[in-house]
Amino acid sequence: MPLVLLVREFEVDELVSFDDVIRAVEDGFKLLGSGNAVNLPRRRAIVSGAVLHVLQGMVLGDYRVAGLKTYLSTRHGTRFVVVLFSLDSGELLAVVEADRLGQLRTGAASAVATKYMARRDSSVLGIVGSGVQARAQFEALSRVLNLKLVKVFSRSREHAERFARYIGSRGFDTVVASDYEEVCRGVDVLVTATNSKDPFIRSSYIAPGMHINAIGSNWANRAELAPDAVLMADVIAVDDVVQAREEAGDLIMAGDVVWSRVVPLADVVVGRVRGRSSDGSITVFKSLGIAVEDLVLAKLIYDRAVREGRGVEVEFRGVFR
Repeated sequence: MPLVLLVREFEVDELVSFDDVIRAVEDGFKLLGSGNAVNLPRRRAIVSGAVLHVLQGMVLGDYRVAGLKTYLSTRHGTRFVVVLFSLDSGELLAVVEADRLGQLRTGAASAVATKYMARRDSSVLGIVGSGVQARAQFEALSRVLNLKLVKVFSRSREHAERFARYIGSRGFDTVVASDYEEVCRGVDVLVTATNSKDPFIRSSYIAPGMHINAIGSNWANRAELAPDAVLMADVIAVDDVVQAREEAGDLIMAGDVVWSRVVPLADVVVGRVRGRSSDGSITVFKSLGIAVEDLVLAKLIYDRAVREGRGVEVEFRGVFR
């Protein structure tokens, strides 16, 4: 009887480090850029009170898996899971609980983009937001930047101060900004990690040389960056261009002219496109979250779980003819 491994939420964080995750996600973009991965844009089924989201793809190279991430959003919250198949045997390998997995791969995608698009001497990080995604962004970016200062802003001063204390506990200098403009002032890399419906980063807040990771929205009618801010960018990378045209509200609201500057992050990673042309360039990574990121990380987690005897094995009556 074939066995499927169920990897539980608490095990995900115990099985991988952020350094592991960043390497895997960078691998995923290299495979996309070399034609060795397939990514299909997110699809949503919507009824009153519920949205089912599905991302799917295949990854070759050392991973050789196919699968999907799916999650259901209701008024009770959101539940995430990755389903992972072997391309070699066709068997269902694992079901991985994927809330923390999503935070990890989103942070890692920003780290990869920052590695290839930010100035090499970047040392001041600004973060708008104070939730779990903002924390994961800090954790990931602290691996690829030589940070001297982290500035944070949240609409809740209490939440911002709590986040700043966490950053300080990790050994980094941090300050709490009083507004959106102040959190942008003097930073080399800016992260927006909010659930805002309306854009709040204006062009007047952005200085030459800045790199921005905008991760908060993956709906066409929501944005964090105002159109005038988006149009300041010389290069705009996205994890999937087709998906961006459907759900990157920050870019869609900026109008058709913006798409001539939009490139796949995979092309930047494999060297097909330069991440920035000069130290004064303004660059943006508009993160949406794609299946390839989920699949490479889920395979890494599965391999570690097998090696360490983690997870729960479940009988699965798969039929092969």
